[in-house]
Amino acid sequence: MIYNCPNCMAALIYNPQYGKLHCLSCNSTFETNAFEEKEKNEETIANRETDELKKAGIIDELMECNIYTCTACNAELAVNGVETSTFCAYCGQPTIVFNRVSSTKKPKYIIPFSITKEQAVSSIRNHLSKGSFVPPEIQNFSVERVRGIYIPYWLYDIRYFDEQYLSGEVKSGKSTITKYYYRSATTTFYDVTMDASKQLNDESSQRLEPFDTVAVQDFEPSYLTGFYADCFDMSETEMESYARARCMQMFNQQIEKSVHASNIKLLKNAPKLEVLKTEYAMFPAWFLTFRYQDVPYTILVNGQTGKVVGAVPFTKAKVSMLFWAIGALASMICTGLAFFFLQAGTEVDSDILEIVLYGIVGGFVMWGNGVNKLKKVKKSIELSKSTKMNSFVKDRQEG
Repeated sequence: MIYNCPNCMAALIYNPQYGKLHCLSCNSTFETNAFEEKEKNEETIANRETDELKKAGIIDELMECNIYTCTACNAELAVNGVETSTFCAYCGQPTIVFNRVSSTKKPKYIIPFSITKEQAVSSIRNHLSKGSFVPPEIQNFSVERVRGIYIPYWLYDIRYFDEQYLSGEVKSGKSTITKYYYRSATTTFYDVTMDASKQLNDESSQRLEPFDTVAVQDFEPSYLTGFYADCFDMSETEMESYARARCMQMFNQQIEKSVHASNIKLLKNAPKLEVLKTEYAMFPAWFLTFRYQDVPYTILVNGQTGKVVGAVPFTKAKVSMLFWAIGALASMICTGLAFFFLQAGTEVDSDILEIVLYGIVGGFVMWGNGVNKLKKVKKSIELSKSTKMNSFVKDRQEG
């Protein structure tokens, strides 16, 4: 379905800047609910056609073909298995696959795009320009494609109860003793967000969070026009176990924060979870792809908050130089202190020696943290250049 401007009949798109449907031809704007009657008529027709296909016994065959007709130019579109809004590859008009929306579970909520394409590209450029180790070719990237895509999410309200017995180590003078703790608590997690798309990497979607779910709107198909949108291909039942595990992890993290000890261990617990509510929603994200050394990289931007997600290749020579400099400095300090103590020829005060040892250990900890951070960056780079991510963005009708 295409929303046409009543003034000039050009196709309307949802404009995040205005929060309304916008005609690029005559610059008119319309409220998102201005075409409710058109939506109802389209849905009625789609349902009638679906019923007729069911009676004829051929609906499964036709649905497998994923062929839909553009209501602007009557061209037939081949749409991937989860797209609910796209662009016609022939006339370029934004279109909503309304019979797809009406024949699957309709989203209850949506967070409309509030970040424009231009703002998303600008945010990514600003983000990369601050990276001291980012190559100039990447900082001045050329955009290969930008997609605004609504991602399907399940929202869970989950009540969680647990009583836990834990152990932890605490300092007692110069010794370390083991103490035991008991914790009992009940909490309710509201709007736990779980990405319901198989095609999108879960780690990438989680890094887009948080979304402000207080700002959700009742679903209106008009929000989809001008953007791509996928319907879920992971059911609420399939995702429920992941939601439960996520709540358990968040609960345990808060419990650990209440225990002032180190090397904390969970000895025994009895968790109880109850799913209170599950809702289907669509959340916005921008996907920008550029090439570096002929490899595509995709950076994500939260379409509501503007948060930039993704890492890019760094200049290895600069990073190596930094690590060597830190290592050389630590070595010089240790050598200097050792020489000082040998020259002194007297017994060193234990407090001074303890400070020195803490300093040396602290240096190694900083080194280790740097190595761990580098590993995380490398993992994030792999996500940015993964073929799965590239396919998720690329395999769509061109607008």
